[in-house]
Amino acid sequence: MGFILFAVLATALLLVPIGFTLDAHENANTLSALRRDTNALATILSNDIARNNLAQARKLAKSYAHSTGRQILVIDSTGILIASKPKQATDQSLLAIASDVGSAQLYGVTAGSVLESPQYYVAMSLAHAGDPDKSIGDVKLIVTFPVKVVTKVIRSDWRNLALVGFLMLAVACLLGVVISSSLVRPLRKIGRAVDAIGNGELEVRVPDGEGPAELRRLAHAINATTARLITLLEAQRTFVEDASHQLRTPLTALQLHLENLQTGDGASSADDVASVLSEVGRLNRLVDSLLALARNESRTPVLEALDVHDLVVERVEYWRPYAEEHGLELEVSVPNDVSVVVIDGALEQILDNLLSNAFDATPRGGTIRVTMARVASKVELHVTDTGVGLTREERTFAIRRFWRGRHGDKDGSGLGLAIVDQLVRFSGGSVELREASGGGIDATVSFRAE
Repeated sequence: MGFILFAVLATALLLVPIGFTLDAHENANTLSALRRDTNALATILSNDIARNNLAQARKLAKSYAHSTGRQILVIDSTGILIASKPKQATDQSLLAIASDVGSAQLYGVTAGSVLESPQYYVAMSLAHAGDPDKSIGDVKLIVTFPVKVVTKVIRSDWRNLALVGFLMLAVACLLGVVISSSLVRPLRKIGRAVDAIGNGELEVRVPDGEGPAELRRLAHAINATTARLITLLEAQRTFVEDASHQLRTPLTALQLHLENLQTGDGASSADDVASVLSEVGRLNRLVDSLLALARNESRTPVLEALDVHDLVVERVEYWRPYAEEHGLELEVSVPNDVSVVVIDGALEQILDNLLSNAFDATPRGGTIRVTMARVASKVELHVTDTGVGLTREERTFAIRRFWRGRHGDKDGSGLGLAIVDQLVRFSGGSVELREASGGGIDATVSFRAE
């Protein structure tokens, strides 16, 4: 509807000025042609009148009037000499114009009278054709043309403009219907799909192959958002199921130890308290890991370029006292000019979790190496240990949440590698557990190089 109103307004603004311009042009052309003919007639008639050949002059006037529709009136001091239309001889408005004619030509439009409708007129005095300075008497020539004839032409122009305007509006309405249908139909489909998704029908997808490019991009964005929503909901469901299952075991153990404390003697109470504290510590670690996973899932990744040398060396030095305490050799090799693209704060968590797993898997006297190197357009971080290692199948499952290896820390949460995988994916990279050349695991993380 708005498009049609705009089309009507645009058409009016275009055609109305054209109509008024044609109106003014038609009036100006009529007067210009009338003045031109009057000058030509004045030359011919003055010659006939000077020779006293009025019969020839009247014949010329009638012939001209018949062929053009213009009327000729010639007046001298004695009265009417020529009147191509008899009633003009008694038209007082023309007689008044004749009395006002001097040396200059007069022209305009008469007001009209009971005898004649309004007329275009041109009036002038006749001079001697052979000698312009010689007078042939006080002779005045008036040539007239009915305004109503030009009015009919102008009305015809307006009708033609109205027809053009109607055709333009018809074309505009047709285009409006076509364009609006091409916009409204996809919008309605998008609206229905969004309503269905809002009502929980997450399998519904918006058709993304219809309408203009903007609507197709909108439909694609909605589908991508829906897919992301499904992924998040599925991750949440899996997270809740896994968390419930993992929390049930330490809670059951706590309940048993507390029951033993309630019914046991003093000697066994100390052991039960230690067990309770151990389960509480395990629960704390598990809850901390779950919270870290939840925080990472809920935040919007913001990538940044990071110079990794100082950060990696700092984290390795932080873990060095722990390595010395457990009789482990900790080595680091990182180039000075390496930058990676990663989300804020992710690299520290990735390193800490990989080192923690490496310490748990490496027996006393072993070695843990942290290295980084550029490989094509990637930068690879390697945390390699000399522990017992994992089978091919175990390496495949190790990144899953709550998975624990057969040689792993039984008190661990099983979420360390899951957190690493989550942070690396958010950073646009990938993580892989490989078999180290000397036994153990080579945890390889690939980042996009800056």
